[in-house]
Formats: sequence, structure tokens, C-alpha cells
Amino acid sequence: MRIKYSVLALMVMLLSQVTLAQNAPTLKPYTARYHVTYRGMSGGEIEFSLKSQGADRYVFSSHLLPNFLGSMFASDQAEDSSQLTFDSNGLRPQQFHSEDGRTKTNRDVRYDFDWSSRRVKGRFRDQDFTLDLVDGVQDRLSIQLAASLALQAGREPGKLTMIERNESQEFTIVKQGTEKVRTAAGEFDTVVLKSERTGSTRSTRYWYAAKLGYIPVRAERTSKGKVDIVMELKSVQLGE
Repeated sequence: MRIKYSVLALMVMLLSQVTLAQNAPTLKPYTARYHVTYRGMSGGEIEFSLKSQGADRYVFSSHLLPNFLGSMFASDQAEDSSQLTFDSNGLRPQQFHSEDGRTKTNRDVRYDFDWSSRRVKGRFRDQDFTLDLVDGVQDRLSIQLAASLALQAGREPGKLTMIERNESQEFTIVKQGTEKVRTAAGEFDTVVLKSERTGSTRSTRYWYAAKLGYIPVRAERTSKGKVDIVMELKSVQLGE
């Protein structure tokens, strides 16, 4: 069981019937750290960081910081990184790589997005593959930013497509209401969203805080009717 993939891979969402910011959507750098538990046991922490590279280019990354128990499932060298652009064409991933920190490379992933030819060349399980690109497709990191931008704009993403491993996956998202959530980083008014993929026995719920520019402050994954993974905000720094 690899906590990193379970938490990162399903960040898809929508928003409706709430008051939203009236300004144009923007990507603002931040660093957020979350505490992760697996079946009630602490697995350590995970950190997300969005940095500007200038000229509408950004790098969004995540880094796993497992404790002793978590290190049995994932390495502290495990990291995902997405290089992306946000301009008149919208949010577009340009390159994505995921490394699990192990000596073997069969679980490492790499995507190179060619928007001119509308193709993505990837590598998974040490095998090369090619997929067609559809409008709005994201990787497992950039999809979080796509959701944040939609929330800022007052739009409902509806169904979102994400490239995961060596295939395109489509998710259906529903709003489940609003909740006040207390975390180690403070108390937040949030919108609760649920994401499901056709044919999967898993679903994920997210709590997004408008106060933080729609950064998630909590996430829960349910597998076969039971919550097994929880991610909760521990600290956040807005800006570089």
C-alpha cells in the first residue's frame, strides 16, 4: 500500500451555490504540509509546494515525509513534480514525473505533454507509451490547481480527466455541502466535495477553504465503504 499515490492521485472537485471571489483566477505560490494517517495510524506528513518560474510558468511538487511506520510503505525520497503553464490557453501541464525513491524504477512515472501535436509521451513500469491529449487533461498534481482555478472563477468543472500511470481516467464530482473544519493550522469554513471514478470501489472527499484560495484542508479516501486514508492540514504558508 503506497500512501503517496492514494492521497495524490484523486484530487478532483467542483463547487456550486457558494459565494466566490469576483477577481480573475490566479495561481499564487504556497507551501502546505499535511498529516497523513492510514487506517487510524500515523504515516507521517506530505508537503505540497507551488512556485512561480516567471513568464506564466510554475512548478507544483509534493514530497513525502514518512515516519517510521510510513517508511515501511514509502521512501522519504518519494516525490512528484509537475511543470506547467497558466496563460490564455488555460492550465496546461508540460512535464510530470513521479519517483518513489526506491532503487527499482518500475513504479516511477514520467509524462511529456506536446500540446501542438496533442499527444503525451509517457513511461510507466519501464515501458514507453503514447496517449492522445484532450482539452483540460491534467496530471495528478496539476488537477488540484485546475480545481482551485475553477472555484475561484465560480465554474463547475463537472467531469475531469487525469492521466494516471499509463491511461486517461475520468472522474465524476458532486458537492456534499459545507462544513466548518478545525485543523492544526486553524479553523476553516469549507466546501465538501466527493470524487468517484466509474468502476472503482474507492471514493474521495475533500474539504476546500476559500480563505486559503481553495487549498484543501482535509481529504478522506474511502475504500469498500471504509475510510482508510486521511490527510489533514498541519501548516500553510501563502506566498513564496
